[in-house]
Amino acid sequence: MNRRNALRFISAAGLFASAPTQLAAGDKSIAAGVNLHPPLTGPRMNFAQADKILAQLELDALVLGDGVNFQHAMGVRPVISRMGRPPSAFAIVKRGERDRLAIVSAAFSYYYTMADTLKDSDIPVYLYTAPARDIHEDSRAATPLTLFRDREEAPVDAIETTRVVATQTAVSREGEYATMELALARALKDMGLLQARIAVDHRRAEAMVASVAPKATTTGADDALRRIRPVKSAIEIQLMRQAAQANVDAALESLQTIRAGGSYRDLRAEFFAAAARRGHRGVFMVVDRVSDELYDNNFEEGQAVLIDCVSEYQGYHGDYGRTVFVGEPAKSMVTATQAIGNAWDQVQEKLRPGLRFSEISAMGQESLRQSGKRYLVPFNPHSVGLYHTDHVGLTGLPPREDIVLEPGMVLSIDCPLLETGVGGSAHLEDLILITPDGAEPINATDQQTITV
Repeated sequence: MNRRNALRFISAAGLFASAPTQLAAGDKSIAAGVNLHPPLTGPRMNFAQADKILAQLELDALVLGDGVNFQHAMGVRPVISRMGRPPSAFAIVKRGERDRLAIVSAAFSYYYTMADTLKDSDIPVYLYTAPARDIHEDSRAATPLTLFRDREEAPVDAIETTRVVATQTAVSREGEYATMELALARALKDMGLLQARIAVDHRRAEAMVASVAPKATTTGADDALRRIRPVKSAIEIQLMRQAAQANVDAALESLQTIRAGGSYRDLRAEFFAAAARRGHRGVFMVVDRVSDELYDNNFEEGQAVLIDCVSEYQGYHGDYGRTVFVGEPAKSMVTATQAIGNAWDQVQEKLRPGLRFSEISAMGQESLRQSGKRYLVPFNPHSVGLYHTDHVGLTGLPPREDIVLEPGMVLSIDCPLLETGVGGSAHLEDLILITPDGAEPINATDQQTITV
């Protein structure tokens, strides 16, 4: 009986031996203990950080149409933003405490896709429909709201009742408008932004603002957003804790696939499935240095393979890397992973506000040198949140200056082994929250290597 068939038999029989650093056979605590956290509603953005960055960049407001940015500001992502279509809704974020937020949205889109989440929100919503069709009417008049018609053959359910009330409440507060331009013009006027300096994240937002507020100045929002995102609000930190640990749990559950004789593609598919069972969306899983999801190979006895697992929860990302030993690894790989783990432990103890990214990388290299090891490991930090790397902008511009750690940042520090001929591939990666006086991991870190 070959290893693959033997593993299938052992896994089915629930007889796989366990040890403190191994996954116990038949352990259902991971798969059965799935806990879908209740959704957290409301704006996500750290507005104190936003005010600071907007002031530094001499900006008065942001007008955001990208779905991720809209969600960051308002806590809900318009479904249309996932369909490859231009934005039909904008989030407005104003610097300062007064009149900070507003939404401009197509009325039916708000009613059908956002009112369920925003029904209890006090954020002003400016809805637009279409110009009145009667040529005798004022062209600035809006057509009536488009809602589902009630056939009155059965009671209307709670979903519909809630949506109708939320939509009609928005109209009663802020009115309804014939076009997106008219709705945006009124929102900017009410917020005192018609002559402001406004950062926009989409060409449509730029065109709209230029059209309705010709005395305003517009610029790209990318630099502001990449400086705002890394310093998380309290609700973002809570979401990151949930995302980080559930991502780890999904990764550990998926490793049972190796024990059962699965291949690289089997492992990746099971990680995505395990993430989905936790309310996550799988983003990517690197297996043994391979990121191509079409590549496949079989695991072999004595193999050491890295995994790098990323999934997102309510928009926020978990990021977890480990070395997996398939049976007994080569001694050279044991030595390498121990050296990397010891260096990472030393770096983690020194993390604190005021350090720069470049200093973190240097500390990792120095820790390896002091141990007498010469492995090539980058110890590269990156901020994790709404993106796997949320301190880097999306416009193709170079990354910003050497970042200084602040409380509220969530970091990954990548520790992959960038060498071959060591007996396999290796990686170590956790998510770390920077606190006022140090740092703390936000996912379980008890196993730096995993044996299956």
